Amino acid sequence: MEKYMAVPASDGLAFGPVCRVRRSMSGMGRAVLNPRQEEAAYRSALTRAQQNLDQLIAKASGDEKAIFQAQQVMMADEGLQNEVLAYIHAGAGAAAAVERAAGIFAGRIRALDDDYLRERACDVLDACYRIVDVLDGPQAQMPPLNSPSILAAEELYPTDILSIDRRMILGLVMGAGSANAHASIIARTMGIPAVVLAGQEFLDVCDGKIAAINGSTGDLCLEPDEATKARFAHSIRRARRHTLTEERLRYAACVTRDGTPFELYANCSTVEDVRAAVDADAQGVGLLLSEYTVRPGENDSEEAQYQFYTACLNAAKGKPVTISTYGGNGPEGALEPNPALGMRGIRYSLAHPQWFQTQMAALLRAGVQGNLRVVLPMVSTADDVERALEFLHAAKASLRKRRVPFSENVPVGVMIETPAAALSARELARKSAFFHISTTNLAQYAHAADRGSATVQEYFPQFSPAVHRMVSMTVEAAAEARIPVCVCCESAARPELAEVYLRLGVRQLSMAYGSLLGIKEYLMGISL
Repeated sequence: MEKYMAVPASDGLAFGPVCRVRRSMSGMGRAVLNPRQEEAAYRSALTRAQQNLDQLIAKASGDEKAIFQAQQVMMADEGLQNEVLAYIHAGAGAAAAVERAAGIFAGRIRALDDDYLRERACDVLDACYRIVDVLDGPQAQMPPLNSPSILAAEELYPTDILSIDRRMILGLVMGAGSANAHASIIARTMGIPAVVLAGQEFLDVCDGKIAAINGSTGDLCLEPDEATKARFAHSIRRARRHTLTEERLRYAACVTRDGTPFELYANCSTVEDVRAAVDADAQGVGLLLSEYTVRPGENDSEEAQYQFYTACLNAAKGKPVTISTYGGNGPEGALEPNPALGMRGIRYSLAHPQWFQTQMAALLRAGVQGNLRVVLPMVSTADDVERALEFLHAAKASLRKRRVPFSENVPVGVMIETPAAALSARELARKSAFFHISTTNLAQYAHAADRGSATVQEYFPQFSPAVHRMVSMTVEAAAEARIPVCVCCESAARPELAEVYLRLGVRQLSMAYGSLLGIKEYLMGISL
């Protein structure tokens, strides 16, 4: 038995044969035409690759959708395109030029100081391989699997994982990679055990051998002995039994051991997410972020928005759905020196009246179709709420004039995600139908630490007494105004923090639908 130590990337156990994936530079052996023909071939392949991504985005949800959208942006990058064209005009074939430019761009990204940006290098390669696949036909870089296997490679891309039947993937081992890379995120989303940074030594000898991996600890071994085989088999059987008990847990009431009721909702971004949340027995959609599907200048007509919101409400089957008005920075947001402190959320909407009133009209129309609530993001003052409600009233007046049916009584609440909002919670409560709290953003702004920056992560605490005091203030203000309050962010899916929120008086939590049962089981076992 040979033991190796890797880095955990996606929880779970896997045991089975290893299939080693080796990548080839397929475009290098292709016949080269004249530069004008190669440029035309490249541009045609680029268009088809972008269209293929459009189709994937339409079907994807959550993290997968965001990954494909990022790849579209990379494909459209002017610098990358110019690099490809320069190689073509120098005499290279289109496929070889794309691969060469992709390698150079990925190398530049890997040389950056920012950990997060370095991990995006594989996304550049993945996006460019899509173009090469159009030029030369799929190169079968992912080998055909005749039986369920553990895939091993220097680095895997999201496309690699999504192109294979999930039932054929037992686990993933990457010699390099990162736990925060998009392939690892996809693995977690799909429930595939995975480890990264296993090293070249493992990759050199693994092909065809039996491996056992623990995606929770990073433990990895080849040709395990009988004792290890028995231990893994027992653990896998125990995990399957736990899955069966989840069905019984699903139908139990959400009540702590001492009889305190609580409610569990799901965070969503697509219609598919909403369906999955309902299937996971969420009590509703606690937060649906509209900016992943509806963005200024893209799918932003009133009718397109109305159709999307209506589809989400129908998928919820009568359960409440809270939709956030646009929470992004808009197309020009990337030009701001610090987008997190710029014109985002309600600030962007108030600065773009036509866009905001159109969104309000679409939401009001959709309200006829289901149990809709609307939450305003990035609110700092009561004036933000008053101005937003003016747009709501204007949208109602416009719909009445046009004789378009709409809901008169859509509740409008506030997202408490800035310290200013938490400190002004009493004033905001008088103008709100409910409160949602984003503790992630509260922590970011309270501790002045960009949550996306690896260099200041030590200043971005997972457990923050300062944030908990702001949550407590918000809960007290909501109780005085007799409005509900819900914590809607990733921290709600952490058992120890979910317990803290309940002890602070929160009775509604919203999280990824995959975390609902685990949190439910934990909270049912505590006493407040």
